[in-house]
Amino acid sequence: MKKIISIVLVIAAVMTVFCACGKKESDPIDSGDYTYVILEDGTAKITKYNGAEEIVTLDIPDAMDEHTVTVIGTEAFAGVQTITVVNFPKTLLKIEEKAFAGSSIKKAFMHRSSSMTEIGAYAFAECKNLVQADMPRSLETLGEKAYYYCDKLKIANFRGDTANIDTFAFDACPAVKIHTKSENKNVINFATVYGIETVIPEA
Repeated sequence: MKKIISIVLVIAAVMTVFCACGKKESDPIDSGDYTYVILEDGTAKITKYNGAEEIVTLDIPDAMDEHTVTVIGTEAFAGVQTITVVNFPKTLLKIEEKAFAGSSIKKAFMHRSSSMTEIGAYAFAECKNLVQADMPRSLETLGEKAYYYCDKLKIANFRGDTANIDTFAFDACPAVKIHTKSENKNVINFATVYGIETVIPEA
């Protein structure tokens, strides 16, 4: 009997550890115009924007109830038609797939001291009003068709030398020009290979 109880206790302990390790996100939490989840590291991922009023400039907060915002989740702002300009917090590390797809934004700005490393696939796809997009110095990966069919996009501003730019990141963006610095060789090479005009400021 003692042996059976010991085995049951061991199994219960293993299951407890497994469940704890497997839990990556909290349940959704509503806070003002946003829904978010708490990640394993205690930071917040915005999963949905609930604002109904039209806003010219939206400053996405750098914290949700004292949890630092590090991720904009999949489809969090997809289809939102009430915002024009988005300023992203400097705390942001990642924008997930289709986060702003089909939204009404015209301009998307990254903080100069941003630590963001990734913009996911189709993140801004079919943003028909988008004319200007910022890529922070820290950006390492620009995903598949991140700006697909943003046919009014004119300025893609790369502050740093993003190493991984998907082949079709700017697919169906006929007016886009890449603005960057002469030392950003990866970005310039990408633009050259895919026939995108590059604008380099004079020294």
